[in-house]
Amino acid sequence: MSSEMATYPGAQPLRYPPAQPLRNAPAQPLRYPSAEPLRYPPAQPLLVPIEQERQVRGGRGVVRLASCGLLGGVVLLILLAVAAMALGISRFTVIDTGSMRPTLNPGDVAVLTPERIADLRRGQVVAFHPPGEPRLTVIHRVFSVRRLRDGVVIQTKGDANNTTDAWKAMLVGNTVWREALKVPKLGYLSVWSGQRPVRFVLLIAIVVLLVSTMLGAIWRSSPAGSRPVRRRSRRPARSIAVPDAKGVPRLDADADRPVSRIA
Repeated sequence: MSSEMATYPGAQPLRYPPAQPLRNAPAQPLRYPSAEPLRYPPAQPLLVPIEQERQVRGGRGVVRLASCGLLGGVVLLILLAVAAMALGISRFTVIDTGSMRPTLNPGDVAVLTPERIADLRRGQVVAFHPPGEPRLTVIHRVFSVRRLRDGVVIQTKGDANNTTDAWKAMLVGNTVWREALKVPKLGYLSVWSGQRPVRFVLLIAIVVLLVSTMLGAIWRSSPAGSRPVRRRSRRPARSIAVPDAKGVPRLDADADRPVSRIA
C-alpha cells in the first residue's frame, strides 16, 4: 500500500497576505474644560423700609412708656399709702370674713379715716377692738349709740348677720376709725404679696425695671458723638484676571495683582 498523498485536479494552494506590523495611534492628552473661577455677587447692605423702622421704633416707645407709667404708678401709690398711714390720715384693713356682705366682701380692702366720736351716728361702719380682744379688729355697722359721761358705748351688727353682736364696745378717746372707701379684691393681692418668696420676686422685678429704665434714659440722653458709628469700608474689591484668547492673564485697572485661573 503506497503512502503518497492524494492529489486532486484543479486544487490551488492557499495564499495569505503578508503580516503587517501593528501601528498604535499616538496618545491624545486629556483635555478638560477650563475651570471657571467662582464669582459671588457683592454683599448688599440690609435695607429696612422706613415705614417698618418707624413702626418698630414706635412699638418700642409705647412699651417703654407703658412700663415707666406702670412703675411710676405703683411707686406713687405705695408712697401715698405709707405717707397717709404715717400722718394718721388713713388706714387699710383687709376684709377676711363675710359678715358685712354685700357692703364689704372677703378680699376687699377697707380704707379707714378718722371720725370724731361726737359726730358718730347710727348706720356708719366703724372699726374697733371687741372687749377683751386687743389684737382683733372688727369692722361692723353701728346699730345703736349711747353717750355716757365716761365715753360712748356702741352696739354693732354685721350686715349679713341676723342679730346684733354679743358685746357692747366703749369708745375711748376723741376719734374712731370709720370706713370711707373700699377697694374690691385688692386684699387677695395683699395677702399673696405678704408671702416671703413673692415679696422677693417682686423686689427683683422692681429693681430690674428701675435699672432698665435708668439705662434707657442715660442712653437716650447721651450725645450723638459718643455713640459708636459703623463706617463702610471704601477699599475697592479685588478683581479676578480673565485670560484672553492667547491664554495671558489680563488684569483690570483697579485690581491688586493678577490671578490666573486653573488650567
